[in-house]
Amino acid sequence: MSDADLQRRRVLQFAALGGVSLAATLGSRIALAHRTHVSLTRVSLNSRTGRWEITHAVHYHDALKLLAARGVSDNVQPASVAGRARVALEVERGFLWRTGDGSPLQPLTVGAELEGNNVLVYQELQPPPRPSTIRVESNFLHEVFDGQVNNVSLEFEKPFVVLRLRKTAPSAEFDWRPSAAPAPQDSRRAK
Repeated sequence: MSDADLQRRRVLQFAALGGVSLAATLGSRIALAHRTHVSLTRVSLNSRTGRWEITHAVHYHDALKLLAARGVSDNVQPASVAGRARVALEVERGFLWRTGDGSPLQPLTVGAELEGNNVLVYQELQPPPRPSTIRVESNFLHEVFDGQVNNVSLEFEKPFVVLRLRKTAPSAEFDWRPSAAPAPQDSRRAK
């Protein structure tokens, strides 16, 4: 083997080693891109109906891990109708809404869809007609991820209020003042 061949071999080995190192570095960064486990629940008031519209956004990977933890078959993914329905069921089980006296408030699940990297679960809830303390409790995904945080954004408040529900502090309270909210509007038009 000539010196030129030996030199070419060393350059190729160095290039291959560099390529493997670069791929390993980029691959580990991509693999760690979703290190935190956070869901976002947005609560807004529909001024037409007077109902709260609740949107839960769950990262696709977290939803996938949730389905696996619940023993759902591998062919049911969050992108499928059955997978989104199961995620919606888990959201129903994982969030509890109560008035200050402990009376339960029962949201109605109206749908779920995949948007980007998130599974969105839509619910509606008729809020209490009188001012009340509302307690929201969540254990959603706490069994799957130790560091799971469920943020609840109260978007009928100005400025928005965000409640952070963790395994160590799974509930929070806020004051609901319906008088401060816009009154429901009649959707029928006079003829």
